[in-house]
Amino acid sequence: MSDPSSTVTVSIRYLSAIREKTGGKRQEELSLPRGSTLTSVADWLQKTYGMAVPGPSLMSTINGYGWNQVPGGLATELHEGDEIALFPLLSGG
Repeated sequence: MSDPSSTVTVSIRYLSAIREKTGGKRQEELSLPRGSTLTSVADWLQKTYGMAVPGPSLMSTINGYGWNQVPGGLATELHEGDEIALFPLLSGG
């Protein structure tokens, strides 16, 4: 069994049409090595679901802020309990 202090667990929520890419999952927990970043999550999403995050038709947030709004961008280090949400961009006028 691995040492829990060596990993960080984040929650990923899939909203709206994004669920189609996850087989209907609404949410899941992802455990990564401590020191992992948003890039680690993006790589995992690409490998697991074929999602390009960030992407032109996809909004991605961490704790309510867009990935491009957090000071570290994709290099932002993850912390235990962080909440990531993915949803399609809405268009219209």
